[in-house]
Amino acid sequence: MNPTGLGIVHISLLPGFVCRTDQRVADLSDIQQRLVAALVLGDRPLRRGELAARLWPDAPPDRAGARLRQTLWRLNQATDGGLLRVSHTTVALADHVEVDYRAAARLIAAETGAVGAATATMAGEDRLPQAWSVLRHPLLNDWDDDWLVPFQEKWKVQRVQTLERLAERFLQRRQHAAVLELADAATQADPLREAPRRIAVQSCLFVGEVADAHRRYRGYQELLSAELGVAPSGAIPQLLRQDRERQLALAAEF
Repeated sequence: MNPTGLGIVHISLLPGFVCRTDQRVADLSDIQQRLVAALVLGDRPLRRGELAARLWPDAPPDRAGARLRQTLWRLNQATDGGLLRVSHTTVALADHVEVDYRAAARLIAAETGAVGAATATMAGEDRLPQAWSVLRHPLLNDWDDDWLVPFQEKWKVQRVQTLERLAERFLQRRQHAAVLELADAATQADPLREAPRRIAVQSCLFVGEVADAHRRYRGYQELLSAELGVAPSGAIPQLLRQDRERQLALAAEF
């Protein structure tokens, strides 16, 4: 519970920064937003010197420290003291703050750990859990800070791999709409990656959408040729060939 009476404070980093309480959206400056994002991604209390150096890398330590103190004061004013835990040495988010990025990271950890009980239950309901929607989004998409790039790249890899695993799970259940939703989200995140394209094609073939399967493969061929001057592997053509052979065998029976 938030001791300030503001209710739940929610931070969104996917795809862009938003700070909300039960009552309003907080209007934070760029540097205030970056301070909060650094605390979220650090996932632990950060020492004041470390935080100041990250936010003002070109400033002398004493000046960076002064700017940090000023920013912390203004941020506390803007959020009625309901966002941070500040000591003489460290800064952290308050315990009651909810963050979409952390919720998505927990989803990824559960999927990677093959726990999957909640996921399997929701899958059995033939619908995508609402929480999965965050996996479609890049991390702070309109920010290009140098310190942020490794976090953005790591998030991209994690979410694409998780989307693929979930798409494979729905493929086994022959839930075509869910497969395409997940595979297409992975493709949007990494257009040159072959695995989500293969999963989507395989699902199309399972439900008899042969034309869509071929259309998807041709689009991928053209993209790889234009971007890299290479062709896809033989995995998707093999699926298409096997499906064609099945269709011919069925036709021969009549």
